[in-house]
Order: sequence, then C-alpha cells, then structure tokens
Amino acid sequence: MTPTLILRGRGTTAHLEGHSLLLEQNGTHRRIPMRAIQEVRAAGARGDTAEIELTSAGGDPTVFVVTRSSPAAVAAFVSAVTSVLPEQRTPRDGIELVSEVTPEAPAWHRFLTRHSGTVAAAACALILWAALVVYIATTGEPGQWLMPLFGALILLAAGRYLQLAGGIMHDHWSTRRHGITVAATSAGRTSANKEIWRFTDAQGRERTYVGSGKTISHEPRRIEVRYDPRHPDKLYAPQPALVYVVVGVVVTPMLAGLLALGLWLTLWQLLDVLMG
Repeated sequence: MTPTLILRGRGTTAHLEGHSLLLEQNGTHRRIPMRAIQEVRAAGARGDTAEIELTSAGGDPTVFVVTRSSPAAVAAFVSAVTSVLPEQRTPRDGIELVSEVTPEAPAWHRFLTRHSGTVAAAACALILWAALVVYIATTGEPGQWLMPLFGALILLAAGRYLQLAGGIMHDHWSTRRHGITVAATSAGRTSANKEIWRFTDAQGRERTYVGSGKTISHEPRRIEVRYDPRHPDKLYAPQPALVYVVVGVVVTPMLAGLLALGLWLTLWQLLDVLMG
C-alpha cells in the first residue's frame, strides 16, 4: 500500500498521494507524477530540507525544495517517495508533465458560498440585536439590558428548532413528490444505540440509513426509506403518525410560546424604553 505522507515546510507542503505528488508552494498547487521525479533527497546541515528533483532531457533539472521541516519527517518522506518511484523514468523534462490543479475550497468558504443569504441575514440580525442591547443599557432601567440577552437565547433555540423541523418537512414532501421508496432491513445498532438499516437502491448499490422510521414489517424488521434521485445522498424515513401528532399538537404551541417570550424580552423592551 502506498503511504500517504504530508511534508510541511516553510511556505511549501508536499503530499504523497497514490502515484503522484501534490505540491503547494506560494499559492500554486501542482501535481507531479512519479515518472517525472528523478530523485528525492534530504539536504541541509540538519537534514531538515527535502529536494524534489525532476527528470531532465539533458539540461538543468527543475528542483522543488521544501525547507524548515522536521528532519525525521524529511527522512520518512524521502524514503516513502523513493520506494514508489518507477524504475523507468520519462526521458523528457519532468516539468512538462507537471500540471497545476485547483484546490478544493475550505469548508468555511463553501458554507458561506452556499448560505450567503442566511449569513448576511444573521449578521444584520446580530448588529441590530447589539444596537438594541446598547440602547436599552444606556437609556433603560438598571438591569433591563439583560432581558434582550435572554430573549436572544430563546429566539436562537426556537429558530434552531424551526430550521430542523423545516428541513424534515422539506425532505418529507420533496421525497414524496420526487423520491424513490425502498424497503430497508434492520442490520443492528451503532455504538450510540441508533438502528442501522440496509437497502439496495434503484441503481443496485448497497446503502445504509441510520435512524428511526415507520415499521412496515416485523419478520424481518423493515422500514420505508426514501431518497431523491437528484440528491441521492439525502435519505428520509417516514415516521409513525403519532410523531406528527405530537409535533403538531404539543411542540407547535410550545414553540409559539417560546417565540412570543423571546420577542417580548427583546422588541417589547425596546418599545418600553421608547414609550417610557
């Protein structure tokens, strides 16, 4: 098995991945195939530098350098890369085989891109809430500014529940209108005591769903699982009718009460200060 070592140095990172070397240097990402590498060696007085020399067609070879790394890491990296170098190297200049790659954006960047509207709304709400707290603290009664703090926590809790409930209802109606329904068979439980269900989708792939659902048979134990072919990784299992009754009869009024209390502790305190 090919090792997957990462060598980090000053401004440069080398990642051994399969039969190529990924090199990040000064903001540039390059993929170097093994057949384009002539030699990888340790250098420097302490052996804390790795030199990656490419093949050459007679001229001066291109050498990439990873400096200021751990001597032990350099030695392990040199050994690992050397062990997977092919016996026959390309007779061409190795730099001709090097390709630039576009790195995957960080998780936080992908999140901001997908939820830019939500993030902007949350930022505006945070600014308005901070301004509300400051105004009440400077013009209201002593201690009155604490109320918007508690109100914000209550509204955040209610908002989080609304988000979860909205996501569940969206999956329910989306998979009902556009989804494919399969029968999933019980296959044990996870370490967190959640039940595991296995099924075969329409493409013949063996897949797994973890969670609860409405039982459709007991021998063997099975539930219905739906997935939308447009988003096959999102799975939804319809719940027993009692779950929806509890949500509608018990949770909805409680959520409405939390929203009313949160608004009273925030907006009403502002109105109280303004009218006082």
